[in-house]
Amino acid sequence: MARIMPYNAVYFNQGKAGRISDLICPPYDVISIKQAEQFRLKSQHNAIWIEFNDKKNEDFHAQSARRFNNWLEQGILVRANRPGIYFYEQEFEFVLGGEKRKSKRRGFFALLGLSEYEKGEVLRHEHTLKAPKEDRLKLLKASYANFSPIFVLYSDPGLALVSELSQAISSEPVFEFEDEQGFRHRLFGIYDERIITRVRELLSNQPVYIADGHHRYETGLAFYQELAQAGHPLAQSAGWILSYFCPIPEPGLIIFPYHRLVRNLLLAKIQNLRERIAESFEAHLFSAQLHPGKAGEIFKRLSETPGRVMMMMDSQARSWLLKLKSSLLQEMENKLDVEILEELILARILMISRKELFEENFMVYETDEVRVIERMIEEKFQLGFLLKPISINSVIERAKKGLVMPEKSTYFYPKLPTGLTFRKLAFDSELK
Repeated sequence: MARIMPYNAVYFNQGKAGRISDLICPPYDVISIKQAEQFRLKSQHNAIWIEFNDKKNEDFHAQSARRFNNWLEQGILVRANRPGIYFYEQEFEFVLGGEKRKSKRRGFFALLGLSEYEKGEVLRHEHTLKAPKEDRLKLLKASYANFSPIFVLYSDPGLALVSELSQAISSEPVFEFEDEQGFRHRLFGIYDERIITRVRELLSNQPVYIADGHHRYETGLAFYQELAQAGHPLAQSAGWILSYFCPIPEPGLIIFPYHRLVRNLLLAKIQNLRERIAESFEAHLFSAQLHPGKAGEIFKRLSETPGRVMMMMDSQARSWLLKLKSSLLQEMENKLDVEILEELILARILMISRKELFEENFMVYETDEVRVIERMIEEKFQLGFLLKPISINSVIERAKKGLVMPEKSTYFYPKLPTGLTFRKLAFDSELK
């Protein structure tokens, strides 16, 4: 089953690099070009400089590798002199179902052994796309380093292991800070071989599930296989990837849905839309005048309505609650709400192809409950579809069965920051 290894962490030296809150950034796949520029302005050492290629610069990957290595040589980054695992705790606020809430998510950083999905050590729940994997592979080949960890889930009944790790902290934190969103972060190194051995043994009896980072995982596997086939001396090190491990029952394991916003469709495709939707759904007018101030009411109603439901918005600022007809419940029993939306509305009625689903000309995805309403109005989308979150149990069950969800089905919140810890492939005794 899952193979776990401690590692010699690489992290920022705040004495030379500056405050860690100015050095972290989101992972590459959720950063906009505008956000990237804001992170660059924060610090010349912000992780954005090595993580994100917003200008599609062909030399970016080599530049990123040179910058990373220069930071190591200059002491901007330091590498721990002994392998360990790193306990990480986030405290954060979020809005879900129209309600503002607080939570805390705990887990740990370590290395995960790479293997094909068919072996059952690591299980997925999403398809991947070619372009992001090509970009990440170029970066990995240039840097021989893991910049962003993948995010995996493991079984921890009663939260026994993560609680044991939280109590094993005996040193000062590597980092403890509050970011610009008001989220609190605490990172601690754990080097006790007895505790590390216990972690490795417990996870060796189970698979882990990729929550976030499918592209990075598959890229890491491809890179390892390439080095192994060539007999490269770093092949053994490349067979492991930096990962964050979160227990499945952790209360702070929050999943947002991706809401869908539709634009640029031919008018013929949306003519008689409500009549055609009525073939599969009961449609109840919720609001005749949509505005951001109603976001809480809309999502509270969506959250509290039982059954297979979603919310639809149109260009005239109206919103409807769509409830799947009882005659279709059995047929759609094993489908997720996002699959019902894609099959019965996006494909059947609006005739949006699979390819068009991921072209921003037609479809835009948004996770923020207030922002999705604002964008619907400000950017004059033709239609919007609001969804309930997918449960963690659905993610795990799909992965166990070898089934995958449509792209943009789950958004694990908050995203893991890039810049807390990196990992450089090495020849030394890190791997035992």
